[in-house]
Amino acid sequence: MGTTTRTHIPLRTHAFRLGAVLGMMGALAYSSFVLEAFLHTGLSPLHSYVSELSVTDRPYAFLFRAGDITAGCGLLALAMALARQLPATRRRTSGCVALAVTAAASIGDGVWPMPCAPSLDPVCRATDSADLDQQIGQIHTLSSLAEFTGAILAMVLLSKVLRCTGHRRSAWWSLTAGVATAALGALEIAMALTGIRWIGLPERAQVLLVSAWCAAMARLLIRMPPLSAPRHDPTAIPQRTSLTRFRRIKPGRSWKRHAFVRCSAGLPSSCNG
Repeated sequence: MGTTTRTHIPLRTHAFRLGAVLGMMGALAYSSFVLEAFLHTGLSPLHSYVSELSVTDRPYAFLFRAGDITAGCGLLALAMALARQLPATRRRTSGCVALAVTAAASIGDGVWPMPCAPSLDPVCRATDSADLDQQIGQIHTLSSLAEFTGAILAMVLLSKVLRCTGHRRSAWWSLTAGVATAALGALEIAMALTGIRWIGLPERAQVLLVSAWCAAMARLLIRMPPLSAPRHDPTAIPQRTSLTRFRRIKPGRSWKRHAFVRCSAGLPSSCNG
């Protein structure tokens, strides 16, 4: 029985560390759009959506779609690691589920990309502007909405869990990131409805913010000790504790009986004479 316990704990520890490392990789892959600074994509970072990089007829579309899928798999591992490490509460469960929704939506973005690039194709831009119901009905649009909604909920819910566990700095950063992500999302929607063509700037800032938060959560997990680790050193000499903490001496006992109880508790001063 003892051998089984000693071999089981390291396996759970390694699985937890692997989830944190995969989460860090997923956070980096989530902001794979930064590669457009080094590649000739033909898209303007200020006027184009990030999802336009994955349109089928665009150059390097496969690279960015692979980045979305990789990010989704890594963030799913991060959600599982957070659920394994943080205390079991309803907020933790809801926050990890929200992060898992973000991960699944990122995979959906890679599998079902945008059908066209509105910033380059006038017909595509006119269709999106004229028929809002058609745009909302696209799988990619729904997955993108679910992606950022899940990220915002995960940031806010997990911030309260981190605050209760004593990680106040990480909790403050998580809550701030959630509020800022929601504000950028509202600005992005307003720009899309009013026809302002600088929509690429807030969307890229939003993606970078989510990526930075996921990386911060993965870093926090890497630095936290796993719950399966022993909480004390079994070879340490236990400190003596007075027996009166566990067995009160009844009033009216003689002083000889009182001295005998204290001597049994390991107090040498009571055994002299």
